[in-house]
Amino acid sequence: MIIKNSNLRRSITKNRYKILAIIVAIILILCLIRTLNELAKGANNPKNENKVTSQTSTYKPQETVVLGENVSSIKQEQATKIMDEFIKYCNSKEIEKAYNLLTQECKKEQFSNNIENFKKDYIEKIFTNTKTYNMQSWINGENPTYKVRITDDILATGEAGETVEDYVTIVKKDNNYKINLNSYVGKENINKKTSQDGIVITFLNKETNMDYEIYNIEVENNTENTILLDTKQKAKTVYATGSNGATYTAFMYEIEDEHLTIKPRIHKTLSIKVNKIYSPNIEVDKITFTDVVTNLEEYNNTQNKKDYPKKTIEVNV
Repeated sequence: MIIKNSNLRRSITKNRYKILAIIVAIILILCLIRTLNELAKGANNPKNENKVTSQTSTYKPQETVVLGENVSSIKQEQATKIMDEFIKYCNSKEIEKAYNLLTQECKKEQFSNNIENFKKDYIEKIFTNTKTYNMQSWINGENPTYKVRITDDILATGEAGETVEDYVTIVKKDNNYKINLNSYVGKENINKKTSQDGIVITFLNKETNMDYEIYNIEVENNTENTILLDTKQKAKTVYATGSNGATYTAFMYEIEDEHLTIKPRIHKTLSIKVNKIYSPNIEVDKITFTDVVTNLEEYNNTQNKKDYPKKTIEVNV
């Protein structure tokens, strides 16, 4: 627009800073009014009345990070609800209420069915002051897993502390929702048996963690000789094979030799850890033992043990 009136033009030019200041002031007032309206809406929202001490924030609530799968809104709501409840109890030091939100498997595997262990190893280590958290959908499945970050509540403490990261799985049992924490995903019964040359191996169950799986097995020696499941003289002699064809090494060095040694007519229960990262879309099909000594006495009396013939046993899982 061209201003033809020279007096008006000179007046605007002379007072341009005042005019600019007035415009900025009007914009700031409008922004302030909008902010106050938003705060008033939040204060009048009935949902806020039931909000717990912690503040939650869910990133990509319906899409997992690992595979980009959709997670139903119902699962998200239930996960947020039980985590709100759990964090609230932990903050208020209602130990028993927080402990009772864990699954029985989590209580046993993580805290040896002892609430005092939960108090000492979890509450007292993490909840040294008021905490808040946020959660992110990580892996979908029947029981979805979330990445949870627990941090100091700045509004309550006035300062930011260190962040604790965990993977939490929400489990539905008998229409109730429970929590597996410390990256513990869950436990699954297997009960599959393989028999070969008098050696019977039964896979009892599997415990899944985010970074590994543990297979609890029973080995029964029906032969007349003492057997050794693995000499541990070489690496990767015991491994799992996944449904994708990949192999995952077992950490046999973590097992004492005496537990791998089974005398005649004796059976033992032992746990084998496999370095398989959790993925509900990839299951272990079998575990293979390639270094089985079927006569330990004969093996011990052999000078060149490298050439001693070993047995291979495959067990379907």
